[in-house]
Amino acid sequence: MEQHDNAACVTAFPIDEAREAIDTLDLQIIEILQNRRDLSRRIQRQRMSEGGTRTVLAREKLILDRYATGLGTEGTALALNILSLCRGGSGGISRAASAADGEPQGTS
Repeated sequence: MEQHDNAACVTAFPIDEAREAIDTLDLQIIEILQNRRDLSRRIQRQRMSEGGTRTVLAREKLILDRYATGLGTEGTALALNILSLCRGGSGGISRAASAADGEPQGTS
């Protein structure tokens, strides 16, 4: 049986290019999550202004199931973090969402 030097057999992989692609994806994911958070908080405000609750557990269950189906157990954990991010509370509502709702912008 012929032996191979592992270092010689590994095809060169452009790690720097791959890292740049990951960095770009991370920025896109952050932007998508910010947009999701803004939409979610607008929905929450609307629902509460109509006398409803801030969260709808049946809807959250659908989201958890979607992530679990697509990504497995880790997807469920990710979905829980995303739902937590989007529920409101600490961090406040972004300026973009406030502006879209016609709320005055502060300078803080």
